[in-house]
Amino acid sequence: MNNNIKFSIMKPVYKVEQYLPECIESVLGQTYGNFEFILVDDGSPDHSGEICDEYAKKDSRIRVFHKPNGGAFSARCYAIERAQGDYYVFLDSDDYLSLDTLETLHRYISETGADCIIYGFEWLRPEGTSHIKCSSYDCGRVITDKRELYNIVFNDEAYNSLCRKCAKASCFDGRDHSRYYHIKRGEDLLQSLEILENAGSFLFIPETLYCYRVNPASITHSDSYEGYRANFEVRETVLEFLGKSGVFTEEDYDRLRNNDMDRVAVELKRICRYAPTREAKREAIASIRDSAYYKHFLEPGYRPASPLPGDERSDGLRAFTNRLTAKLLAARRYDAIITLNGLMYKTAKALGAR
Repeated sequence: MNNNIKFSIMKPVYKVEQYLPECIESVLGQTYGNFEFILVDDGSPDHSGEICDEYAKKDSRIRVFHKPNGGAFSARCYAIERAQGDYYVFLDSDDYLSLDTLETLHRYISETGADCIIYGFEWLRPEGTSHIKCSSYDCGRVITDKRELYNIVFNDEAYNSLCRKCAKASCFDGRDHSRYYHIKRGEDLLQSLEILENAGSFLFIPETLYCYRVNPASITHSDSYEGYRANFEVRETVLEFLGKSGVFTEEDYDRLRNNDMDRVAVELKRICRYAPTREAKREAIASIRDSAYYKHFLEPGYRPASPLPGDERSDGLRAFTNRLTAKLLAARRYDAIITLNGLMYKTAKALGAR
């Protein structure tokens, strides 16, 4: 067993003074102690930077950097450039780690030598806690085939998060991500592409090692859909990545398209619920239908594709409504989509009240 693995834990810090001590304590309390903890104060206007400095005085494993605000993506890149560990672990915003996270990762790395380990997380929401785990079919297997890997991670958005991946330092090649710093949704997946391309082996494990907190103060509701316009830049980048890899078959692309159509259906539900006026809803829906990504990739709609091994999703009511929504979108029946989603929302509320 390799007892000398050093982990670099990296955390962007911005306006999280309320939760920061708990996060830092979750790292300092790790049962495996060979790590450095890099805190990047991303121009935080509250006392977060001062809290980081105070902890750094108490523990030499903490390294604090202060920089002008540039967003979480830029702060992570800033940390990576300064990391000195063998494996990298990422912490976001107001989240924290299970106390045995590093010990568990160390054990799996020592046993398998995997370049990247993907683990589950606890999703702490105001309405309750959920456990998001790796598929039971994938758990325990070291995967080296890129086609198999890409089918797994690109068809399940729960794998997008950088914070559920522990990756070897050599997976990061110093590429310039600055053109993506403006992206606020999906940037984790973009940064994960570097790992997916460079790592030679991946291990999915059953443990939930990360605690993701949904902060009610940061939840966006109707305001986020004021003047909404579809942005498929992340999906376009993924499609370009897959094209360059050359590993996907036509059926793989059909499967990916089907999953992207499901994501569009979810986005349409949000638009219909949160956009402030009916006209705003129509304009937001039209922005999806008129996007280059829709015309380039989504226009064929749902296609026959065999499910992935271990995929337990059923073709129930949700699948039917998603396909109906797709047909209405293709036909530019925006008012019908609004009406359909309004009925579904009212029905769900009525059933939930019983």
